[in-house]
Amino acid sequence: MSEPDFPAVTDRVSQENIDAYAALSGDFNPLHVDPAAAAASEFGGIIAHGPVALHSFFRSATAWLGADALAPGSKVSVTYRAPTRPGDEVTCEVRERSERDGVAALEAECVNQDGTVVVSVKATLTRPDGD
Repeated sequence: MSEPDFPAVTDRVSQENIDAYAALSGDFNPLHVDPAAAAASEFGGIIAHGPVALHSFFRSATAWLGADALAPGSKVSVTYRAPTRPGDEVTCEVRERSERDGVAALEAECVNQDGTVVVSVKATLTRPDGD
């Protein structure tokens, strides 16, 4: 029996998503929530918090695992590569994957609609049932 494909999940980033994450995390950095301050920054406008850009990875991973969350023992290492902005569509794409004894090692990238890698991910995912 072949392994199921790791789904490519796309999230559309909105200012509402960014504001909700700011409220949840308490991170109200003006780069995320103040259009005037963000426009005057080196980024030239609002940028999303890093975890907002990473969301498509977690949605892909949990869909693939058939679970609501990553299982204990899973590890995720993240490198933020480029800013994500309101209106961006971020898609998680797995580049490499191997699996042994119920543990999957993978490398993925979250890319925007222009093909720019915004987040690189290396993960070791433990299947919830150990399969």
